[in-house]
Amino acid sequence: MPVEAFMYGGAAGVLAEMVSFPFDTSKIRLQIQGQITDEAFTNLKYRGTFHTLCLVSSEEGIRSLFSGVRFAALRQATYGTLKFGIFFTMKSWWNKRGGSDQFLPVTVAIGMFSGALSSIIGFAF
Repeated sequence: MPVEAFMYGGAAGVLAEMVSFPFDTSKIRLQIQGQITDEAFTNLKYRGTFHTLCLVSSEEGIRSLFSGVRFAALRQATYGTLKFGIFFTMKSWWNKRGGSDQFLPVTVAIGMFSGALSSIIGFAF
């Protein structure tokens, strides 16, 4: 199971990033509009998330919603692979030592540790 957990974790991270990336692009467009310091962004062009998605895809093409997704997917592949792989490896180790999946404090502690460790490894550079 541990090897599959690493692979499934990476695949899940990449898939989640691919699905959520257009919404992140929309959020950033909404955040930078109306800036006083840069004249290119002073107008309020977008009215909400879905309006932004529709307007950007119609004016610039759907591909523009995914600009930069390769780097985000690579980050998630690294982070997701480590996070899920470490979690299920430690959980398997806990179960082999006689622990129970139903013991919430240990499961939470394993999740916190695997998330922290994968963040340190994945985002340290």
